[in-house]
Amino acid sequence: MQYRSTATDRPARLAAAVAAVLALTVGAGALAVPTASAATTTAGSAEVGPVRSLTPGTTLRGAGTQGFFVRVGPYDDFETLRWIPYAGGSHRDFTYWPYGGNTETSGDALIHSTDGYNGSVRNMATGESFDSEQLPGSLDALFSGSAGSAIALRDARDRVWLDTKDAAPRQITGLPEGDRYGVVRPATSAHGLLTYWNDAGKAGVGLVDLATATVTETYPDVAAVSAARVAWTEPATATTPRRVVVRDRATKADTFVPVASTAASLPLGLLGDWVLYGTSARHLKTGETITLFQRADTVLTAPDGTAVVVQGSRAGTTGVHRVTLDRLGRPVVALLARSASAAAFVHDVDADGYPDLLGRDASGTLWRDSAGDGRGRKAVSGGWGAYNKIEAVGDPIGAGLFADVVTRDAAGVLWLHKADGKGGFHPRTKVGGGWQTYTKLAGGKDLNEDNGDDLVAVDTAGRLFFYGSSGLVDAPYKPRKQIGTGWGIYNQLTAVGNVGGASGADLVARDASGMLWLYLGKGDGTFTARKPIGGGWQVYGQITGAGDVDHDGRNDLLAHDPVTKRVYLYSGTGDWRRPFRTRVLTDVHAGAAYNHLA
Repeated sequence: MQYRSTATDRPARLAAAVAAVLALTVGAGALAVPTASAATTTAGSAEVGPVRSLTPGTTLRGAGTQGFFVRVGPYDDFETLRWIPYAGGSHRDFTYWPYGGNTETSGDALIHSTDGYNGSVRNMATGESFDSEQLPGSLDALFSGSAGSAIALRDARDRVWLDTKDAAPRQITGLPEGDRYGVVRPATSAHGLLTYWNDAGKAGVGLVDLATATVTETYPDVAAVSAARVAWTEPATATTPRRVVVRDRATKADTFVPVASTAASLPLGLLGDWVLYGTSARHLKTGETITLFQRADTVLTAPDGTAVVVQGSRAGTTGVHRVTLDRLGRPVVALLARSASAAAFVHDVDADGYPDLLGRDASGTLWRDSAGDGRGRKAVSGGWGAYNKIEAVGDPIGAGLFADVVTRDAAGVLWLHKADGKGGFHPRTKVGGGWQTYTKLAGGKDLNEDNGDDLVAVDTAGRLFFYGSSGLVDAPYKPRKQIGTGWGIYNQLTAVGNVGGASGADLVARDASGMLWLYLGKGDGTFTARKPIGGGWQVYGQITGAGDVDHDGRNDLLAHDPVTKRVYLYSGTGDWRRPFRTRVLTDVHAGAAYNHLA
C-alpha cells in the first residue's frame, strides 16, 4: 500500500505487488497499464479536528459563549437555525417556517414567536426553555426582540417588558417621559440594546440593564458593545472621513478609527482592547492595526466578550472563524467551520457537516459514524440484512444536501433510500430490477458535471456502465451507457470525486494483488488511462470515497481494516501523481465489527 503506517514515526518501505498487465478499455480507447512501483510509507496517528463543513448558502446568525448559530436552508420552504458548540460534538437544530412570526438568537439562546405574539426561549447549550408569561393588563403581547435570556414583549399601551424564566415580566424604564421604546436586541451577558425615539423623532440606542430592566446609558448608535466600550460607524462628512467611533463607557472618551472601505455595511466587533472592523483590527491604546481577514461578511461579539465570531475568508479559506486573545493579548483566529460545495456532502447522511461512514453489523443494524465530530456511532435502523449491496450515492434526485443510499436485495431489485437529513431515511422507493448482473456499484459523485450524483456499475463480464442521475424520485438514473471493459480484475471500486486535479470526478479501483489504481475523470462520464497509486491495499476490507472528511476543500478516502477494526483517513492532495497523503487513524467506528460498509 502506498501510505501504510507503522507503530513508529520512522518511515518504512513496503514491497509493492506488481499488477498483471492487462488491456482495459474505457469508452473507445485502449488504456496502457503502467507498472506498479514500490510505495514509501510514513507513520502517523492523529485525530481529525472539530472543524466541519457548511452547506452552500449557510449564514452566520449568532454568537454565544458556548457555541454559534448558522442559518441553513431553506429546504421545502422551511429554514433551520443550527446551534454548533465551539468544542465540537452534536449540534442542535430548530426548523421553522420563515414567513410568519419571529425567530432570532441571543447568545446561546433561540427565541421564537409563531405569530408575532408572545414567544418562547430555548437555551441551546443546556436545553432549558420557557414560554413567555401574560403581561399585566394585556391578553396578547407583541414580540419585541430579545437580549440575554430575556424575551421582550410590547403591551397594548406600547410599553416594552422583559420576561425571563425566573422572574415575572418587568417593564423597561429609564428614558425621558415621552420617548418611544422600540425593539430590543442582544448586547452583552448583562445588557441589551433598545432602539428608541425622542419626542422630536430622533432615534438613539439605549443600554438596558437586564437585571433591573432599566436604560442606564444612551448613544446615537451602537453596532458593537463590550463590558467597557461601545462602537458604531459614522459616514463621511465634509470635514471628516468615514470612521468607526469607539466610546469608553466609563469615561465617555471617543477613539476614532478612519475607514477606507466604501462597502455599504461595515461589521464591527469588540474584543478586549481591540476593535474589529471589516477585515481589520486596531488596538485602541497603541493604534496598532492588523489585517485578520481577506473578507468579512458578518462580525459578532460573544456576550461574555471573550471572542468575536466572523463569517468571511482568511488565508484562502472561507467559513466561520473564532477570534480570541492569546496570553499576550493579541488576536488569534481559529477556523470553526468551512464553507463547502455540494460535493462535500455526498456522504453526509445527517446533514451535520461531517461525512458519514455507514456500517452494517451481523444483526442487520445499520450504523453511521463520522470522523472528528466528538460523538460515537449512531444506529440508523434495523432490517438492512435483506440487502447484499449498500452504497451511499449522494443526491441523485436533487432533493437536498444529504447522502442518499441505494440497496440491492437478493432478487436483484435496486432500492433508493432518500435521506431525511436527520440521520435516517425515508421509506424506500423501487429503482428497478435486474441489478443482480452487477458485482460492484459505486456512486455519490457527479461524474458528468450536470449537478447530479451518478452511479457506475461493473457486471459479471467485467463491463463498466455509467448511470447518469435524472433528478426523478421514481427513476433516479437515466438508461445505462457502457464506458469500459476489463473491470472484472478489480475487487474494490469507489467513486472519490476529484482527487487528481483533472477536470472531473475520479474512480479508484483495487485489484486482486492489492494494487490501487486511479482513473481520472474527464467530466463527461468517462475516464483517462489508469495510473498507479500503490500496493498493499489488500489489508483493507472496504475502501470508500467519503467526500471531504478533513474539511480542507479536497476529497478524501476512508479505509477500514477488519482485523484491527479501525478506519484510516487518506487525505486528498489534488495531485494525481500522489493523490493521497499518509494515512491517519480516525475515531470512526472504532472497535466495531461489520459485514458491509458504505
